[in-house]
Amino acid sequence: MTRFVRRFVAVAVSTAALTVTLSSDLLLGAQAPKGGSQTDSPTKAKSSRRAFDPARRVPMYFGQLGLTEDQRESIYKVQAKHMPKIEALEKQIEEIRGQMLKECEAVLTSAQKKMLEDRRAAAAESRARKTAPAKP
Repeated sequence: MTRFVRRFVAVAVSTAALTVTLSSDLLLGAQAPKGGSQTDSPTKAKSSRRAFDPARRVPMYFGQLGLTEDQRESIYKVQAKHMPKIEALEKQIEEIRGQMLKECEAVLTSAQKKMLEDRRAAAAESRARKTAPAKP
């Protein structure tokens, strides 16, 4: 019975992986811009020469809505207006989290602080080993 279950699970996983692989081409094709050739519009030709800029991305799923170039530019302007505020708030959050961590560490005994320091060092060492290039 166990052998049957293992085989069934293996077939199900293989089928799911194959389905995802085959359907990924369809999903990526759905995100391709609609329309004719690049000679139809001078803005399309201009945008194809522009270097990739991660700040010039529309929010998730907006790219699938057939936005006009004017709509895209309006979205970029809205994002540019709000991003400095968001970045400042993220910096504040980072500072507050650091302060909170210091206050939490102040509650620990010296033995607990030593254990915490040892565990952090071990975790850092483990991360360094994982990211270090393999020795031949």
